[in-house]
Parts: sequence; C-alpha cells; structure tokens
Amino acid sequence: MQRTLSLLQLIFLWIAFGGAALAQFTTSQKADRIDVMRDGKLVTSYLFRSGTKPVLWPINGPDGHKMTRSYPMDDTVPNEAHDHPHHRGLWMTFGEVDQKDWWAEGKDKGQVEHQKVVLCDSQGTSVSLVAEHEWKKPSSDGQDASGAVLKETCRYTVSGNDDETIIDCEYIWKAADPKATVHFGDTKEGMFAIRVPETMRGDKPGGQLLNSLGDQQGDVWGKSAKWVDYSGPVPNGGDKLYGIAILVHPKSFHADGLWHARTYGLFAHNAFGIKDFLGNRTKTKSAELAPPYPAGGYSLAPGESLHFMYRVVFHRNRWDIKTGDGYWSEFSQVPMMLK
Repeated sequence: MQRTLSLLQLIFLWIAFGGAALAQFTTSQKADRIDVMRDGKLVTSYLFRSGTKPVLWPINGPDGHKMTRSYPMDDTVPNEAHDHPHHRGLWMTFGEVDQKDWWAEGKDKGQVEHQKVVLCDSQGTSVSLVAEHEWKKPSSDGQDASGAVLKETCRYTVSGNDDETIIDCEYIWKAADPKATVHFGDTKEGMFAIRVPETMRGDKPGGQLLNSLGDQQGDVWGKSAKWVDYSGPVPNGGDKLYGIAILVHPKSFHADGLWHARTYGLFAHNAFGIKDFLGNRTKTKSAELAPPYPAGGYSLAPGESLHFMYRVVFHRNRWDIKTGDGYWSEFSQVPMMLK
C-alpha cells in the first residue's frame, strides 16, 4: 500500500508548508500493536486489544503533547478521573447491537476482536494501515467472546506536521452472517469516540466545546453538526491551548447524527441514537431543527454494509467557525477508500 508522490506533488507540499521540510512518517509492527512515528517520534499506536477492543493510544499532537486521557491504560498519572474504564484513547463501538452492549466493558458485554492487519505503509509523508475486526457476542459467563455479529474493516491514515496531527478514520460494517439482519438500537451510548485529556475537559478552567452551528459547552450535546472542536490546556503545556476536532465526512452513514460530547471529557459522534438525546438536550436554536432521521436505531439488511468516515485534527489553539468550516470543506472532498 506504499504510495509514491511525484516531484510536482512534493514541491507543492513543500511550498504549502512554507518551505519547511516535510514530515516523514514510518510504522513499526510489534506483536500487539503498530507504532506510527513522525520523524522518529511516536505519534500513536494502534493497539490490537485494550480492554475489549482495538484502540489508538497514546496520541501525541503538536509539540509532542499527549492528546487523550491516560487512564485506564496508564493509571499512574496524577489528577485524572478514574471513571468510565471503557473510554480508551480513540475507539469505535456501540451500546446496542442485537440487544447486546459493545460500548461498556465487563460481564455480558461484547468484544471487538482484531483479526489481522491487511495493509500497512512502511513510510511516507503520510501512512495508512488497514485491519479487520470481528464484533463477538458475549458468552454466558462474560469471560470469552463467542460468535461474531459484525465484520469490520478499518483504515487509519496518519499525516500532519509539527503544527497538527491528522488521523482519518474509515470503517465498513457488514453482518458476519450474510443472510442475517443486524439491528442497532436507539441509544446515546456510542460510537466514534475519544476521551480528551483531563485538563481539557469542558467543565474545567480553559476547556471549551464548539460545534459548526455555534453551540458551545454542554449545548453541543445531542445536536447535529458537521464538526465539533474540543479545546483547552494539556498536561505540561503551560498556558498554551490545544484542540481536538472531529469532522464527519458528508458520505459517512448518518453523517448528521447527534453528538454524544460531554463536558467531562467524552467526545463522540453517534449515528443511531435519537430518543436519549431529544428530551434532554438544551433548547438552543440548533435544537429547533428536525431530528436528522425520523426514528433512532437502524436495521442492517442482509448483504448491506455501513460506511463511516471521520477526520480527527489535533491542533494548536482553538478553532472558530471559519477555521472549522474550512477544514471540513477540504475533508468533504477526500474520497472514501474502503470497498
């Protein structure tokens, strides 16, 4: 899957970054993970398993700062909340699939199992990896997963420079049994998610949420938006501010789904939930818009697939509406790659 840029493309990128040397990304495959480095420094690791699922953790952004909460992968970091142990780095799960829970962890919860790495770039000005997963049903004792409900293919593409780290995240879901219907419930518990650094939380000094419609803080929760930016201080970042923006590709399934973004640090987009949000979200102007689809949940018909795509930008400072819309406009033209 290694890509080679033409001389003209390299010149264009060199000019675009003000003549600065282009960052070089490399990957290193281990027994339990794939490490992604930029100019020899770790950007992120794709962990084949953490808790009950594959995750990206840690994620290091501008100036090398950690851009996700450390707990529960590292529970030694001081002053971090030890809540919601299923909030692990960056992940993709959902709270009700065929009436079982893949969002939380513990007894009677489903597991997303890494199966294999399909493709992995070795180096370049960006690198991609493609992996296959199976969503396994919980067993009767809650200890071991049994039969698969979903087959998932995911693609992560990492790019950027000293100013920002960009991770494009693409997923295809298909029923493990091609003759089966798979039902996704109407719940807020999901799905594409990050747990932000403790210091960045919206309920702490300096923490801020902003969406593409201008909602801020708790007003973001339960609303539909093209993008949301979550910004604030980071550990060891001094008085500088950094941010994490999630952008939804317009061709992503239910791109206009509602945001499960909380001031306590959970940052998630939900493509299925309606009922848990509508009665509890704040009454801003954006709440006057009709629900994005008539009812929550979804039944995946035999032979059908669901396609999702997100861009996550780890950046300096805060975004405003103009900045976020500019990034989203560029991302909206990026083709989806998985088939």
